[in-house]
Amino acid sequence: MLLLALALAQAPEKLDLSAEKADLRVLTDGAHHYVVYNPNKGYSSDFFYGDGKTLAKLRVKGGGQEGDRRFDVTLWDPRVIPTSGASAGISMRDSGKAYEIQCGKRMTKLEVVGADDASKLLGGATFLSMMWTRLPERLLRDERGSYYFVDRFRADDPLDRRDFRLFIGMKGKMQLQSLKDVVDDSQGMIFSTRNGDLRLVANRAERGSAEAEKTVRMKWVAGRTELPLIEVTLDDYRNSRMVYTELGPYDGQRLGTPCDDLM
Repeated sequence: MLLLALALAQAPEKLDLSAEKADLRVLTDGAHHYVVYNPNKGYSSDFFYGDGKTLAKLRVKGGGQEGDRRFDVTLWDPRVIPTSGASAGISMRDSGKAYEIQCGKRMTKLEVVGADDASKLLGGATFLSMMWTRLPERLLRDERGSYYFVDRFRADDPLDRRDFRLFIGMKGKMQLQSLKDVVDDSQGMIFSTRNGDLRLVANRAERGSAEAEKTVRMKWVAGRTELPLIEVTLDDYRNSRMVYTELGPYDGQRLGTPCDDLM
């Protein structure tokens, strides 16, 4: 029952948009891909994407607007390399006469769905919270090229830290580990499996020492054997993209963004 409750807690939630459905605008590429938003709110609106039957809320990273003439919305999608003007986003131009979705270097034009068809679609659609509910926590590697990847449930509350998972293995061949115990506190993290422990132990420098910041010792412990690990920072977009496209745990999974279909 506990596992079932946890699974249900992580599933996208149904959202009630009945109060503003009359104000929503439906856009389509003509290939059964739809974007829905409230033009009265412009780029600050919630944006939804889906097949018309199910529409999931998009995670917006930023954007800007020039009156009613134009706006740009940047979407979260770690698979898109943010270089040379490439990004994931939705744009409006010419006071609503032109819309586009950008997924990297690919641009897809959108058309406004007529009032009758839009009303029918909105009346039958299910609106959901964000589809992707995982958050990469740490990525480590040993000197042989074997990776140790930790993720958890992605919650809006930063104090809501639960449902940790641990994957171990070479790139593209990582295996989900069965966790026996998880320690997650101010002194570090320990993930215990049948074969060993992944330990991320925080050490605070002594008062008055030259070390001003907390250091972390990272290692894989199997019996009396300790294997030191190095951290692969997730702040580097190349590493973040690798997690979603090459590492293994997320390969082939839909993130609930337009770039699932239009990249």
